[in-house]
Amino acid sequence: MKKFLKITVLSLFATPIFAQYLDLHRYDQYALAFTMPSLNGNARFTSMGGAFGALGGNLSALSTNPASIGIYRSGEFSFTPALTLGKTEVTPINTADARMREADRMNFNVGNLGLVSVFDIAKTDGENEWKMLQFGFGVNRLADFWNRSNYSGYVNWTYLDEITSEANRFGNVNQFTTRGLAWDAELLDFDTINREFFNDLNEVFNPLTGKWSRTDEGLTQSQTTETRGGINEWYMTFGGNYGDILYLGATIGLPSVNYRQIRTLTERDQKGQHPDFDFWKLRESLEITGIGINLKLGAIVRPTDFLRLGLAVHTPTRYTLKENITREITVPWRSRPYRESAPTFEYSLRTPTRLIGSVGLVIARQALIGVEYEHLNYGKMRVSGLDPNFDDDNDFIADNYRTGGVIRVGGEYRMDQVSLRLGYNYTMTPYNANSFAASDFSGHSFSAGLGFVTGSTSIDLAYVNTMRKYEMQPYSGMLWNKYNVTGHQFLVTFGWRF
Repeated sequence: MKKFLKITVLSLFATPIFAQYLDLHRYDQYALAFTMPSLNGNARFTSMGGAFGALGGNLSALSTNPASIGIYRSGEFSFTPALTLGKTEVTPINTADARMREADRMNFNVGNLGLVSVFDIAKTDGENEWKMLQFGFGVNRLADFWNRSNYSGYVNWTYLDEITSEANRFGNVNQFTTRGLAWDAELLDFDTINREFFNDLNEVFNPLTGKWSRTDEGLTQSQTTETRGGINEWYMTFGGNYGDILYLGATIGLPSVNYRQIRTLTERDQKGQHPDFDFWKLRESLEITGIGINLKLGAIVRPTDFLRLGLAVHTPTRYTLKENITREITVPWRSRPYRESAPTFEYSLRTPTRLIGSVGLVIARQALIGVEYEHLNYGKMRVSGLDPNFDDDNDFIADNYRTGGVIRVGGEYRMDQVSLRLGYNYTMTPYNANSFAASDFSGHSFSAGLGFVTGSTSIDLAYVNTMRKYEMQPYSGMLWNKYNVTGHQFLVTFGWRF
């Protein structure tokens, strides 16, 4: 197999696995992208690694532990614009002439927008142990899918070979599939004697084996992929403060998914090995949109002024998704591309239950320390719908995904009107040790921030550096590549207390 001579990938940290596979229909990838936690939110939350489950009093924390709202003693409104810069370094594995390539990407989004109102019961009923009731609503950013990638290189096993192999494996070139459109574009042919599909690269028939054989060493392959979108969760939270000891909360979450991907793959015979084949180009446009619903319940107990303990449980999020795919194949023997749009396909996705335990320390009203662990079993992700192949997808998820989690640690030190913050966030790999999907997919986030308070107005600044390393194979027969993904996120939160 020939080595890649040049590889360039450009990606945001969000979920880089999402755009690397050539196969659009890897539903386990979609399930992972819509499930895997990431560090997003307002500046104070992210700068402390998201470790607010027991500390509370933060609008972004309402999406992790709803009891955070019970800490509020006055109303608050906040708004968080965010800037993300991403870089991906890619190196082929086990190649003597491997060259690392890197590039950058920029994205703007809103990390958080929300409002909390507080009702002071103690003012009207001093004997009531319920001190305050709170209500909050807004939107938190849960995931980003902004991504751009491109690579080029000389390959032995082409994507046209992959499509041909797929046609023989399934025994058909059905409509609304890549192999079906390749058949329409006359890139595939059928051997009626041996009852198998072959392509224009298989030009010589070997009577000894009864098979069509290759006459070349491969093609020059290039691909560009652009993805956009994210997940924004609209939330409505109710909470209460019982005796300044127990804080309870419940959040109804409505996450909205918006994912778009455009992939253009070209394979060209630059060496002139085929008299009847020059190039072919595949352009695929994929759009996934939908909405989900979940319920989150949480509690914070404050046995002493120094210690707080938090616990939250999230029901599975149940998404209803719509998928639209359009494919175009361009060949030199036709002026217009062959084009096909598949009917809108609807299906459902269920994410795992989440359990979050946390500990918070309040030191002399001057320092805060938070430690948190989120537990979820990725093997419980499920897709369902009219497609009978979903059973195979669910079997693949059960066999290749594992129980994972997220560890969050953060601290804050206050000096009059200025606060210094540090945080760390570790996301464990979702894959089993024997999974072929990826060698590892764990991630580390280091964060820092500053907070300024003047009267009822606050400004918080945060910087988050996220790193993830993994290995991946674009499709069977291709070289495995090493990916080193880093993300730099800058956030500013404007807040007003009332």
